[in-house]
Amino acid sequence: MQITAFFVKLIAIVTMIIDHFGAVFAMPIYFRVIGRIAFPLFVFLIAEGCKYTKSMEKYILRLGIFALVSEVPFDLAFRGGISGIDFLNNTNIFYTLWLGVVCVYVLQKVKKFAQDKQYANRAYMLLWLIVPIFVYGAMLAADWLGTDYGGVGVLFVFLTAAVAQFEELEVAKAMQMLIIAIFVFILYFNSFILDIPIEYWINITAVQFLLAGLSTLIIIALYKGKQGYAVKWLFYVVYPVHLLAFALTRGI
Repeated sequence: MQITAFFVKLIAIVTMIIDHFGAVFAMPIYFRVIGRIAFPLFVFLIAEGCKYTKSMEKYILRLGIFALVSEVPFDLAFRGGISGIDFLNNTNIFYTLWLGVVCVYVLQKVKKFAQDKQYANRAYMLLWLIVPIFVYGAMLAADWLGTDYGGVGVLFVFLTAAVAQFEELEVAKAMQMLIIAIFVFILYFNSFILDIPIEYWINITAVQFLLAGLSTLIIIALYKGKQGYAVKWLFYVVYPVHLLAFALTRGI
């Protein structure tokens, strides 16, 4: 069985909507468990976008625009009311994705510059130090902005997209799956995410979150690099629209 990028995107969007519905309307924890599938899949899709886009500059611009556009419905849905709108605190997932992709862009530029010039070994090593310094700065910025998944999320995006640059699809995908497994454990097997008493979390919720996150590895393993239906704007549009719909339904 093989699945396309379109199908992966569809699963990510549906599970994201279920997650946000559960959060906005205080539904049972199982809505949030299902939602743990979404973020690893979106990170994987962003990595594919970085690999295949014709213009990283336009890709970055698009993510940045939707980060700003989505912040109002995001705050209305999760912070309640016009007074909760804040573009610099507790920001939406597009901020995280944007920072991660900018880090990938820096990596690509450093790599290209290094290949075009002749450097002594010491100078070559100093050049590559730019990348980890920039990534660390982006992680700090994410934590300062309070983005979804914070600095860890930015590092997750960067590493997943960085290894996607390998030409051999199966090698790249194997490395991505390893990174996803590690970060799923870091992100979801944690007693602080939902502020639930640690005894309950360890016994029930953490295991459920972890298994839901790891289930994304099966989906990614079935992906063979085919695009399927071209719906580039689907996630960009669905994200702010469904959050605004939830906020209006609940009452701003």
